[in-house]
Amino acid sequence: MSGGLKHLVTEAQRRRVFRTTGVYLVAVWGLSQGAVELAPLFGVPIWLLRWIVIGAVALLPGVVVLAWMFDIGRSGIVRDARDLEAARRAEPDIADMPTMVGGEEGGGAMVIRWKDGGGNEEAMVFLDDFYIGRGADCRVRFYDPLVSRRHARVYRDGDLWRIEDLGSRNGTLLGEKKIEEAVLGEKNEIRVNEAGPVLHLDPIPAGAETRAALSTIAPGRTVAHVRATPGSPDA
Repeated sequence: MSGGLKHLVTEAQRRRVFRTTGVYLVAVWGLSQGAVELAPLFGVPIWLLRWIVIGAVALLPGVVVLAWMFDIGRSGIVRDARDLEAARRAEPDIADMPTMVGGEEGGGAMVIRWKDGGGNEEAMVFLDDFYIGRGADCRVRFYDPLVSRRHARVYRDGDLWRIEDLGSRNGTLLGEKKIEEAVLGEKNEIRVNEAGPVLHLDPIPAGAETRAALSTIAPGRTVAHVRATPGSPDA
């Protein structure tokens, strides 16, 4: 029982339920105090204000539910990333999709390799630009609060591939060097959290190598889900 309660509290903290609820209550309190001061000026009866406050408090469970389901921040209101992943796994049509990540293979591809939560190596192939971060729109998605919602972008520049940090809180490391933007060479190690998992980004040329990668690496997957490996701070 205690373990389940601890998990519930931890999950509520991750989803910022306590923070959102606290902001809501402070807002209700502040508005009610202001309304009490202004009500006599406009002839508003006190009983009406009382019912408005009661109604606002009655909406608190709804606020808690919305805070649990959605991440409310500077980037807007979006569904929680783990809920989106669960929904994706529940849809067999998505699970059965062929590997297609946009574009044509004529310009080559980018192979990304990483280790999952169990320490097993995984890989995906991308044919065009993609974002790295913990947001729902990122094709390489981290489950780590130290990673920004849109942390970095990997994009094609003619025959080259580049990586660009998007003003993230903790920076993007190429090898051991923190970068704002850089050209990706033949073999690259990327970190978006100094203590987090390593991404291996390997550009491959167009033609047979790209076709082989598309047919053998991660068929049916459209998002790379990157979690902490055993022994890392998040494990």
